[in-house]
Amino acid sequence: MRTPNEPERADRGARSTYQQDRIIASVRKGILDGSWAPGTRLPTRLEMQVRFSAASVTVQRALDRLIADGFVVSRGRLGTFVVEHPPSTCHYALFIPWEPGKETVHFWTALANEARAITRRAGPRRVSVFVGANGNADSEGQRRLIRDLRLQRLAGIIFAVNPFQVMDTPVVTHPGVPRIAIMDTPIKGIAAAALDHDEFFAKALDHFQARRRTRVAVLSVHGAEGQYRKRTLDGLAARCLVTRPYWWHTIDPVNAIGARAIAHLLMNRSQHERPDALLISDDNLVEHATEGLRASGVRVPEDVDVVVHCNFPWPTPSVLPVRRLGFDARDVLDRCLQWIDATRAGAAPGQIVRVPARFEDESSP
Repeated sequence: MRTPNEPERADRGARSTYQQDRIIASVRKGILDGSWAPGTRLPTRLEMQVRFSAASVTVQRALDRLIADGFVVSRGRLGTFVVEHPPSTCHYALFIPWEPGKETVHFWTALANEARAITRRAGPRRVSVFVGANGNADSEGQRRLIRDLRLQRLAGIIFAVNPFQVMDTPVVTHPGVPRIAIMDTPIKGIAAAALDHDEFFAKALDHFQARRRTRVAVLSVHGAEGQYRKRTLDGLAARCLVTRPYWWHTIDPVNAIGARAIAHLLMNRSQHERPDALLISDDNLVEHATEGLRASGVRVPEDVDVVVHCNFPWPTPSVLPVRRLGFDARDVLDRCLQWIDATRAGAAPGQIVRVPARFEDESSP
């Protein structure tokens, strides 16, 4: 049963929360529009009490929230100051759509590792990884990301893949934040960081040609069909290299163990015609495929040259000597961050950022 004073206490609590929100919104707006530059001392608590007609405890709670969100810092008796690098200028989100407990994609793991490395470096940049943000509104990662957006704590968002699962959520629709996704072509409101797969395949085939190989097998994954296959076949023909329909296999990267038996079958000595070159176009397949090659008894690189995809600097295991070719996760993130910063500065950098492929012994761009 309510006491007579309960409604009054509830009203006071609601007014206090409303006043806290007003104070926070006003201070944050001043920081974002430059009225309060980095390093600026905020008005004293007493001055803020008068300005907002608020109790001292209300002002303190508002400042505590601003401190927790990274916009201001308390320096004791000296006062409260705007931080040198507000999160809206140097805090970025990396959005990875995996779910806890499920198999992951090595590329996403490499990106997450490099994001954490950026955060550990000296300097103001921080890249927070939002895991499990896959369009499920109950996802902790998605809730955290939306909260940071609404609190204006982000300079930009990098999507590890086309964010089609969240297109109608605030992750994409909330205004005012540059967004870029690792995908081939841009979509409305989201630029593309395009991995240069044409260059990847061209470099692999050039290597085989330089090694005087002529019979090429390919272990690939879903998504590397269609135009990718056509361009690769055209590249083979242009270099007088050949393949066979039964030398090109598409394997589920999540269940990559099947690559072992396929590689063993391709190179088994009972085959009357065997490839002398093998391209493994996804690093999720590398460990199992090279185990299959070893089981077949084939010699690498004496009998067959093997080029494998890699997400530098995080290679997947191989039991045989291989040439690693792929994309540098650190370079991918750096290019995305540069695009976000240029966009925020009004430089209009374009909607496609090209990411080149490289061999392991080539320097990163």
